[in-house]
Amino acid sequence: MSTGASQRLGEPANKSSLLHYFLLASGLFIASFILYVSTLAPSVVTIFDDSLEFQLVTYQLGIAHPTGYPLYTLLGKLFTFIPAGGDVAYRVNLLSAFFGAATVALLYLLIVRLSSGSMEKNQSSTLPFFPSSLSAHLGGIIGALLFAISPVFWQQATIAEVYTLNAFFVATLLFLTLTLPLKGEGRRGILWLAFFAGLALTHHRTILLLFPAVALYLTLNQKRGWQQPGFSKTLTLRLLLGLAPLLLYLYLPLRGHIGSLDGTYQNTWTGFWRQVSAGGYGTFIFSNPFGHERDLAFYGRLFQNQFYTVLPGVAGLFYLAWRERKFLILTGVAFLTYIGFNLFYQVSDIEVFFIPPFLLWAAWSGVGVAFLGQMAARVAGGQEVIANDQQSMVNSQRSTFNIQRLTLAAIALIVIIFAFIIIQIFQTNLPVLAARNTWQVHDYGLDMLQQPLPEHAAIVGILGEMTLLRYFQQTENRRPDLETVVADNETDRLAVVEKLLAAGKAIYLTRELPGAPERWSLSAIGPLIRVYPQPVAAPAQMDFTLNQPVTPEISLLGYDISRPPQTGPGPAPLRLTLFWQVAAPVTASLKVSARLLNPAGEAVTAVDAIPVHFAYPTLAWRPGETVTDVYDLRLPVNAPPGSYMPLLIWYDPAQNAAEVGRIELEPVAVR
Repeated sequence: MSTGASQRLGEPANKSSLLHYFLLASGLFIASFILYVSTLAPSVVTIFDDSLEFQLVTYQLGIAHPTGYPLYTLLGKLFTFIPAGGDVAYRVNLLSAFFGAATVALLYLLIVRLSSGSMEKNQSSTLPFFPSSLSAHLGGIIGALLFAISPVFWQQATIAEVYTLNAFFVATLLFLTLTLPLKGEGRRGILWLAFFAGLALTHHRTILLLFPAVALYLTLNQKRGWQQPGFSKTLTLRLLLGLAPLLLYLYLPLRGHIGSLDGTYQNTWTGFWRQVSAGGYGTFIFSNPFGHERDLAFYGRLFQNQFYTVLPGVAGLFYLAWRERKFLILTGVAFLTYIGFNLFYQVSDIEVFFIPPFLLWAAWSGVGVAFLGQMAARVAGGQEVIANDQQSMVNSQRSTFNIQRLTLAAIALIVIIFAFIIIQIFQTNLPVLAARNTWQVHDYGLDMLQQPLPEHAAIVGILGEMTLLRYFQQTENRRPDLETVVADNETDRLAVVEKLLAAGKAIYLTRELPGAPERWSLSAIGPLIRVYPQPVAAPAQMDFTLNQPVTPEISLLGYDISRPPQTGPGPAPLRLTLFWQVAAPVTASLKVSARLLNPAGEAVTAVDAIPVHFAYPTLAWRPGETVTDVYDLRLPVNAPPGSYMPLLIWYDPAQNAAEVGRIELEPVAVR
């Protein structure tokens, strides 16, 4: 940090003051990083968003969705080499935690810079025990903590996503801009600003929304910079430093042979430009493909949910408008630019695009806290003057001591109030994160690949499901022989199954497929659905044989009991694999309610479904075939060990859930 920059942080440029900044920023980084790691997603936790894609793309050094994210991909690859516990996905998740914590530390420095200038100039000489820098530090800490535990940012800091790194660049560019000298001498600072601006462009293109505010601030406060000797040379160097990081986009053609996970990237100039410019995403600005309707109340609630109350931010805005208008221009224009864009950007996950405005509001909130703290001190100082006028010199020291106690009490009250707010936000968001960041998706992927599938079988499903399987195939070498086929559209999926069956492949689906029951026979195997060109006969063996009729048309030949993968806490689910024998056409679309009863006859868990994972309605069952059906009964975490009895009930949902048959199975010991 240059001498000028450190002076503009509100304290003299000496080793002691710099050490204070370093220690407090480092403490916030460490505390935030510990928080994010302690709540970090343990592995893959999503299927239908970008997190899973990044966990695989960074490992294989492939190409992510537009804009390609070369910087994030390379950084993610470096994180996969960290000798930390957990799998590849966990280590990529750490990248988000690291840059999330770094953003919190930078936000503290940003708030100190925003709040300390005018307060330093207007320091009350009667309160040397409470310098303005202390209120700035207090505001910086509280504002940074409010942002650190805000639900959207906290959640993004625990999964493999691009938004904490983008927030880091936003905070970095704002901080570098604010620490530039105001008379044009800060050539080195301008060069760093240009470099980081270019580097940020290699990550997330919404950083462009920050550039107008930075340009306006520099134009208003660097008026005579163009008159200095060597300005043209410096300008050229700035442009070169700003453009040089963009060479990272050469990563795309260099790794074009790997391609993107969805196979859409074309390693041509047209394909490269389409990827970098993300032209296809313009549809979310010019139209509303998902039909999202959001009123102003939605956006108000969004900010309210992040910070519990928006009043500190309003106080910060008042202070900047009163004392630091140049800072208000920078942060205010940036805030309005981001908000304006987000109002027109009609994506489903709009909350993550509000992270830069959240950061700015947190900065204003920190300034507001610093302002309130300083005002409390100044009010106490005014009371001291009255006391000195009314009391003798003998009692002046006692009066000063009382005023100091009053000041500290007011500051303590501010700390208590915001500590309460921070605790409330923390307690509200922690259970939400715990429910999201589980092993469920991880275990689902393992479950599919641990089934006894024939060599070189094909699994057909949507992109997210196939990415999950490919993640385990590539990072853990699990069943690399299996072919994973992406077909998001149902019509395409039917055509793919038809083609693969004609080639003699063993075909498995990940989900129900309209049109398949009328063409083929279906059976469940674990979480998958086997597609047979012809009805199948009874299996060669099963754990329990019954041959017991349940309805006039359906009998239970037998069943197996197993336990699917369970990595997280709690007992593994009880998997019932049922073998139904079809004696005659079923004239109703029946459903099965699979339940697990405790010794008192109470249902502790239940699953209601159309047979074969909702994929094979009974109206499509062929006489003489055997249908394999699977139900996973998940016990409550607090379920006591003991004997539990599985109960199967067939019912007709079209007849007010009228029961048509039931069967009790042998009790199962659960430990």
